[in-house]
Amino acid sequence: MSQQPSGWYDDPSNTDMLRYWDGVSWTNHTAPKKSPTIGQSTIGLPHQSPQGQQGQVPDRTGAPTPTTPMPQGSGWQTQSQAPQQQAPQGYYQQAPANTQWMHNIRTTADGVPLAPWGKRFAAWVIDGLILAVVGGIIAWAATPRLSELFSEMMTAAQAGNQARLVEIQNELTGPAVQFSLFLWLMATAYCLVFWTTIAQTPGKMALGISVRRAAEPGPLPLGTAVLRRLVPLAGQFVPFLSLLDGLWPLWDDKRQALHDKVASTQVVEGKQPRKQG
Repeated sequence: MSQQPSGWYDDPSNTDMLRYWDGVSWTNHTAPKKSPTIGQSTIGLPHQSPQGQQGQVPDRTGAPTPTTPMPQGSGWQTQSQAPQQQAPQGYYQQAPANTQWMHNIRTTADGVPLAPWGKRFAAWVIDGLILAVVGGIIAWAATPRLSELFSEMMTAAQAGNQARLVEIQNELTGPAVQFSLFLWLMATAYCLVFWTTIAQTPGKMALGISVRRAAEPGPLPLGTAVLRRLVPLAGQFVPFLSLLDGLWPLWDDKRQALHDKVASTQVVEGKQPRKQG
């Protein structure tokens, strides 16, 4: 089944607005059809070829090319269903240069709205909780000695036995390092599986965002996904790097974290189109 291309379309729930279709589903990103400060705008009007014929849009070389026809039949919703489930209609390509109101929406090079830092942080918290719970259960089950050491540490603390507390802390150093490495490897496997298949971890699914290459949509290739984990790996040894990496999208004009820059990826609103089998 052919996928309708991502882009700005007539908002099914509001005829005065445009809504972004990510190629799979509607996003929450909207914009007015007409600039609130510019009287004349081509946004909201069908594209026309240089000869004034509807149904064709010029490509980057200026040559007219046919617009993509709206798919019909199974796989697309009918007009009688809820507006938010309807297939996009009235496709709009990149906004004209004079519509600055639309350029205030930060997007990828091909016009996909970028995810705000707040959504990225919330997704990271959700994924972190999942990994901490699962990793803790696995580590605890794999190393029964940990429960004994923690019990002895509590007893020594209550008795004020500082010498025994130091001994227990030294004994815990090795398992703590092993657990940290194990947790990073588990997080890496977790990320690689989701990034390379559906481009969304469970945290990103919950927030309605996904990761993609900056140059093109779709799930990440394995090599790109591995590159994206290099900065978090370095952050295991340089704690300040992890903090800087997490905060970087706040001031970056492309909303990229440091690990996004290394892998040339961006986090965007909506889902990614599945790989064609």
